[in-house]
Amino acid sequence: MATLQKLRNAGPLLLIFVGIALFAFIAGDALRIFQSPQGAQAVGSINGEEISAAEFQELYEEYSNVLQFMRNGAPLSDEEQSNLKDQVWNEYLQNKVIQEEAQKIGLTVSDAELLAIISEGSLPILQQSPFSPEGKFDFDFLNQFLAEYENNKNDFAYVQQNKPFYDYWCFIEKTIKNDLLAAKYQALVVNSFISNPVVAENSFNSSNVTYNAEIKVLPYSAIADSTINVSDSEVKAAYEEKKQLFKQLVESRNIKYVSYKVVPSEQDREALRAEIAEQVNTLAQGSDYANIVRAASSEVPYSQLAWAKSRFPEEVRLRLDSVKVDEVEGPIYNASDNSFTVFKNLGKVTLPDSVLYRVLPVNDKALADSLLNVLKKNGNFKEISTKYAQTKNDSLWLTSAMYEGAPIQGDDATFISTLLNAKKGEYNIMSLTNGAIVIYQVIATKNPVEKYNAAVVKRTVEFSSETYAAAYNNFSQFVASCKTIEDLEKNVEQYDGFRVLTANNLFNRSHNIANIKDTRKAIRWIFSEAEVGEVSPLYECGDNNTLLVVALSGINEKGFTPLDKMSVYVRSEAIKNKKAEKIMNDIKGKSFDELANVAGVKSDVAERISFVSPTFVKSISANEPAISAVVTKMKAGEVSAPIKGEKGVYVVKLLAVNKGGREFNPEAEQTTLKSSASTFITNSFFNRYTGDSQFFNELFQKGNVEDNRYLYF
Repeated sequence: MATLQKLRNAGPLLLIFVGIALFAFIAGDALRIFQSPQGAQAVGSINGEEISAAEFQELYEEYSNVLQFMRNGAPLSDEEQSNLKDQVWNEYLQNKVIQEEAQKIGLTVSDAELLAIISEGSLPILQQSPFSPEGKFDFDFLNQFLAEYENNKNDFAYVQQNKPFYDYWCFIEKTIKNDLLAAKYQALVVNSFISNPVVAENSFNSSNVTYNAEIKVLPYSAIADSTINVSDSEVKAAYEEKKQLFKQLVESRNIKYVSYKVVPSEQDREALRAEIAEQVNTLAQGSDYANIVRAASSEVPYSQLAWAKSRFPEEVRLRLDSVKVDEVEGPIYNASDNSFTVFKNLGKVTLPDSVLYRVLPVNDKALADSLLNVLKKNGNFKEISTKYAQTKNDSLWLTSAMYEGAPIQGDDATFISTLLNAKKGEYNIMSLTNGAIVIYQVIATKNPVEKYNAAVVKRTVEFSSETYAAAYNNFSQFVASCKTIEDLEKNVEQYDGFRVLTANNLFNRSHNIANIKDTRKAIRWIFSEAEVGEVSPLYECGDNNTLLVVALSGINEKGFTPLDKMSVYVRSEAIKNKKAEKIMNDIKGKSFDELANVAGVKSDVAERISFVSPTFVKSISANEPAISAVVTKMKAGEVSAPIKGEKGVYVVKLLAVNKGGREFNPEAEQTTLKSSASTFITNSFFNRYTGDSQFFNELFQKGNVEDNRYLYF
């Protein structure tokens, strides 16, 4: 069982390890778990292979269980659950893509390769695992544990204790195997990049050579849009020119909606004021403050321990020094958080902010007295602790952050209070009501500060059931009167506080509508039931405080966005093209110097122009990449042809070419280019946490990924 004890001692390291390896590990299991049984309800598919809802839920729960283990059982918030589901999905897709692409070319990770990496032990994921008891991965220790686990796998008690560590070893092993396969595939992509002398010279010049130029510009803004007429064919030509910008990779929806957040009424506020006022006498006459505060449903817990002033709500913090001990203050209304507060000042003390202590649990009064005498006569604490507690008790820091703000009572409060008030260096015995007996010593203290004890009853004003019912009935009447979008927009004017809002390009993977919580039912209706122009039922959402109705105003299908939906932008592009054509015709045949006399022309001088960045034209505050591209191909004294830019038409006269101090070395430049490409590909190749990667987006498009999670989650 020595192996088990070592693993227990590695507990803190285990949490670090989990944080690093969590998503990589579970993604490895995705390839096994997502084998959808035929006929199962599918949350999505890639390359025609479906993923069932039940299997996705199973994988999500595995993620969730691991995260909760990391957080000592703390549940996940709604937002964390939504983000986790996205991460589960992205992990599966990314690993699936790698597996399928690698399989096409026969790329694998052998058992021998995996064993070699593990036995070497240099990977951070190994060094930070519980199999690194001394901070360095111990391959023999691992093998000892695995053998011990195999020999005891029929021992229920042993498996219960050791299974978490065994699971995490599987965790590590699968992570390494997946990462090795990804690294091999990535290496193939990186090594496919080649360079040549021509590309190398262009790259060298772009970074080593700069240019000074005089610029004449006639901005498009000098010509009124109203003077330009564009035909349908010109608008269509502008659309075709910019078509790639309008590609929609995933279908989306446009909606109109009305939401109403229910808020407390004045009657609700007065009712809470009266309820809090009753706590004044209760606090003044009572002494069981923990029960008083708990019974009043206070948002601030009561602790027998004193806290720093900063731990109390602002309205209490500002009054603590002006309210006498045992006096009650309130009710106090705080408009910033819409709350009422009453509190009783129970006193002020000066205590250290932190104490360094050590304890020895004994649980036998006679033995405790005997050991205390030995320690007071310069006995060795560590030796005694090892002998009698069967563990090496090192010193620990107790800080204010560990207990302030928490409802500390009973033995916990006694233990902490005793340490905070102990005389530094002395050994003493502490007897607790649960029968525990401990010898303790405070070794050091830090930062003595003033702390306050107060019983606080604080409640936020909330709407009553009557207020909610009235709001619901009013909103329900509005929804009942709306059968179409036109009804929605017309009837909303009859209701105070209602307004029709628009949300475009809503995706089925969206977590909510307009940042309103718990709108999954509305999203499901939008994507699976709604017809364009139809109005939804009433939805109760938010934190059980928001009413919502939605209307589907349009569907943006996968592929290129139609011209009619981009007409405003495309027409402006067509007008810009027409202006550029007119300007070029107007200045045709004019010399560079003659351009200064053309109405609306502005002059600039730009220095240190380079190919790697757009040229900034100060006179019209515009960045123009087209100028940079043209200038780098000109000779000193040369004048360019008119250049069509984003903000105007330019004519450039090159004044000077500035060469840097480096000499062109074709071989060195090609090596640099390849290294840069390798770094870029490595950095953007695979982001297992966000799913963002241009490389993988292309593969996902080819894989015809379908995401229908919104139907089930």
